[in-house]
Amino acid sequence: MPQTAERLRQALAALPLSVEDASCEGAEVAVPGYPGGRPTTVVTLHGGDGHGTGELVAFAAAEHATFRETIVPRVPRGRGRVDAFVAAARALTAGAYERAALEAAAIDLALRQARTSCARLVELEPRPVRYVVSFGPLLDPMPSVAGAGELEVKLDADPRWDAQTLAALAASGRVAVLDWKGGGERHDHERLHDALPDALVEDPAPAAAPWSPTLRAQLVADAPVTTAAAADGAATVNLKPARMGGVFEVLDAAARCAREGRAVYFGGMWEVGPGRQQLRVLAALLAPDGPNDIAPLVHGGVRPPRLRVDPATIGFAGGSSA
Repeated sequence: MPQTAERLRQALAALPLSVEDASCEGAEVAVPGYPGGRPTTVVTLHGGDGHGTGELVAFAAAEHATFRETIVPRVPRGRGRVDAFVAAARALTAGAYERAALEAAAIDLALRQARTSCARLVELEPRPVRYVVSFGPLLDPMPSVAGAGELEVKLDADPRWDAQTLAALAASGRVAVLDWKGGGERHDHERLHDALPDALVEDPAPAAAPWSPTLRAQLVADAPVTTAAAADGAATVNLKPARMGGVFEVLDAAARCAREGRAVYFGGMWEVGPGRQQLRVLAALLAPDGPNDIAPLVHGGVRPPRLRVDPATIGFAGGSSA
């Protein structure tokens, strides 16, 4: 897998890119589990007879307005390579979310102009993607776990869960990840880990270390991972292009983790547009069997058992399902 990540990074960086114009469109989207409307902006780069899109995942409406009004109008135009555009975008803004949106749009446009896909660039068949259904804080998580059907779940860990709740969660066999979001005490971490030993333990409070050897083997780094170097120290790493400022930094981190024998999976940041499909492309090539937190958005519909990506579809989204 380090070879896959490195090859994909090199191939994407070297793609020719022609940008003639840039536009964007903002909206608020109703998303299950999200308080209020989710603000979103899709930036589109135009060039030749093609276009490429990226999604800004900033949480504040004011950040979206600034992106649309002051950053997108200054997007560099002209001919070059993707890596040159990415360098220019990094000089344009220090915001990780903004850089990630512009980088994704550039990659999408370059792939479309080259009439290819990420999978074809590295001559790999994307594999069906395992994913989890993620839930926020729940004092009684069992109805939500049952509602996920046969799919695995990622739960915000709650120290208030009693022995009966933990036994029910263990019996379900569906808990793939417990997310502490930087909180909890050591005894809380260990108690839930004892009850759910196969679940990954994401972002327990760092001050609670050291943990037992079995918990350390399940330890996942998520929120602190903003660069490839920041991924050090955990057995598994949750990679998020938006948080890390773009695909290139994610590919650097994936290659580094693979060289060091650490697993990775992909997580989202409430993407509601092209960003969600682009995450699936990366997961299909780099972490198809991880508990990827990139479930399709559904409003009462049925989720597929795995997500599939069509390698023949040009561009970054890859014709991904659902």
